[in-house]
Amino acid sequence: MDRKEPRLNDAQREAFAKRRGRIELSRRSFLQGAGVLAAGAAGAGMLAGCSPKSEASGATADGGSAAGSASAAGSAAPTGNAGKTMGEVLGAGWLGDEPDIPESDIAETVEADIVVCGAGHAGTATARRAAELGAKVVVIEMQPEDSFSALGNDIGHLNSSWQTERVGIPSYDPIEFMNEYQIYGAGRVQPTLLSQFAHRSGEALDWFIDGYTEEEKNELVPLNWPVVDGYDYKKGLFTSYVGTCQFAGSVGMTDALKRSQAKAKEAGATFNYGQTAVRLVHNEDGTEVTGVIAQDADGNYIQYNGEAVVLACGDIGSNSAMYNAICRENYELGEYADCAAMSGRDGSGIAMGMRIGAKVEIGTGGDMGSHAFIPLTPMEGVECLWLNKYGKRYCNEAFGGPLLSGCAGARQPGDMAYIIWDSDWQSVFFNQLAGHLAPKEWDDENAATIESYMEAAAAAGEEGDDTSGKFLYCADTLEELCDWMGMEEGVKKNTLAAVEAWNAAHDAGADDEFGRDPETMWPIVKGPFYGYPCSKRIGGGSLVATSGLLVTAEQQVQGQGFEPIKGLFACGNNSGGRFPMGYNGIMNGVSIGMCLTLGYTLGEYLATADDPNQYCTLGAGNAEVKQSDKGMAGPPMGGGEGEGAEGGAPAA
Repeated sequence: MDRKEPRLNDAQREAFAKRRGRIELSRRSFLQGAGVLAAGAAGAGMLAGCSPKSEASGATADGGSAAGSASAAGSAAPTGNAGKTMGEVLGAGWLGDEPDIPESDIAETVEADIVVCGAGHAGTATARRAAELGAKVVVIEMQPEDSFSALGNDIGHLNSSWQTERVGIPSYDPIEFMNEYQIYGAGRVQPTLLSQFAHRSGEALDWFIDGYTEEEKNELVPLNWPVVDGYDYKKGLFTSYVGTCQFAGSVGMTDALKRSQAKAKEAGATFNYGQTAVRLVHNEDGTEVTGVIAQDADGNYIQYNGEAVVLACGDIGSNSAMYNAICRENYELGEYADCAAMSGRDGSGIAMGMRIGAKVEIGTGGDMGSHAFIPLTPMEGVECLWLNKYGKRYCNEAFGGPLLSGCAGARQPGDMAYIIWDSDWQSVFFNQLAGHLAPKEWDDENAATIESYMEAAAAAGEEGDDTSGKFLYCADTLEELCDWMGMEEGVKKNTLAAVEAWNAAHDAGADDEFGRDPETMWPIVKGPFYGYPCSKRIGGGSLVATSGLLVTAEQQVQGQGFEPIKGLFACGNNSGGRFPMGYNGIMNGVSIGMCLTLGYTLGEYLATADDPNQYCTLGAGNAEVKQSDKGMAGPPMGGGEGEGAEGGAPAA
């Protein structure tokens, strides 16, 4: 059957529009209206360069306006940023210039295949893997060797032999994981980086702990394991990824990373501690990097030359200006309170790249937690009934865990919320979606601790109890609970109605209001009832920022035209594409897990590729794309002027 649709004239289009109940649009009216729609949505004068002077508005082809404002047709004055680098636009006023280091000030020059800036989780993994595969690797690390420390305790991953064979956790489906992860990232996650993590993170974890004794492996803690009988791993759209590896025994995370550094050294890698990378060595237009200049504690400069320079210098936690610009959602949710993260890293690696034209995460950048309101009760981030300051339910509390469902709460009015559950708190506690800021340990010891909080609240009465460090209330009736939490009568009325609707949704087997899986809507019917009123604190800072430079599938840093910069790579929190909409918390320890895995795969690529920079030239000889003059014209390309501008629609 020939499915080619015939061309319609304007009269036919209008007739079909009437029959289908749609807005009447002809090809001519569509093209005329496109300017208004595009300019209204983008606000950047997209069509201004293609528009002749309008007598009605006084707008001119160069974007000017006799009235001093955008015309009715949607033209607007150009911003003047076309052709600039992202650093010049985003970093205006705070990025600064590269330090001027005369060649005469270089005290020493070192040659290597690969130069890695940073010996954290990502940098060490890159160096170790590359050295094991025969590359000559030099690592520059700003911390002194005797006081070196690492961040974090947990390494999230999928399907390591430690996880599946030693601990007995069921295998996870990497494809299902990738699709869920893209939901968390609104489709903005770098797919190839995600695929590498999904398929190889287990391999990387086993490699990381290679050489551990049986006793040391037994000390590694699988978080959220074991689960209760009948535990359902599927919570709505999402899987509960239990089994993150926590380094809580005799070998803590810092010692574990030092062991990996020792293995890298055994393989031939050189680690130079107490040196800070300060400037990339590059050509005039920033399209090629051939090395990096570091400075030691005495102020001496050392130049390291290599075929590949890897930026793995940590996040932007202590650089508020950079944090505010890159993690814009955090900054705006905090109503422009300067951002800061506990990591204390200064963003210098990202800044070095931006100064030569590298791009950073497009759109809002990710950080660990402050993009969401997470009501951490004495049971931690459990998925109970969440109510806003009005006593109204406002979201699917179980949508992807606290860090994802909490995005809705961050935008609720005011600075407080209420969380409510009933006497069956064990069902709530033991059946959560495992992930960052949800309960990490579901063992008897932790349950006994939580039970002590409940008992103390019950004994305290209307005063509430803060044994847990947070005031928890317990009452025999919901009405009494509302009074003890200090609710106004109108808020109390809304709260009682919300509980009634919650229970009805559970009984009906469908949450029509917000789409929560009714199997996770534990009924609130039997006293005593518990309530936790909490402050809504968001924005202004986090544990660590997780946004960095935009990279290709090979983790090569992208510059103008989104082309890879020859010789420059980024990994760990110097790399974007991992958490583009905020740290999602799909599993505990996924940030360090990403650093380890992608460092592992990057080191492998750099050491084994015939030409690590092959994608800087591959495709340059492809034939040009043919342009057809048939059918509807495409949108105008920015910068064209007047009728017939290349790539643009005909002038209206």
